[in-house]
Amino acid sequence: MLEEAPLLDDKDKQILEIIRKFGGEVAQTVIVRYTGLPKSTISRKIRKLEKLGYIRVIRRGRVNILKIIEEKK
Repeated sequence: MLEEAPLLDDKDKQILEIIRKFGGEVAQTVIVRYTGLPKSTISRKIRKLEKLGYIRVIRRGRVNILKIIEEKK
């Protein structure tokens, strides 16, 4: 799965797994709730995952929706 992705740490993988559990699309606030990590940490991780092409961030009003783009090989 993501074992070949050396740029991803355990927290990055945890975030991707949570998004998958919610059908590939979830609000950023859900990630904060499920991980217990600070909002600032989640925001940093989300920017990283978006930059690497794992997810897309969609703004819906004041909420960020995180969507898996595709599985990285």
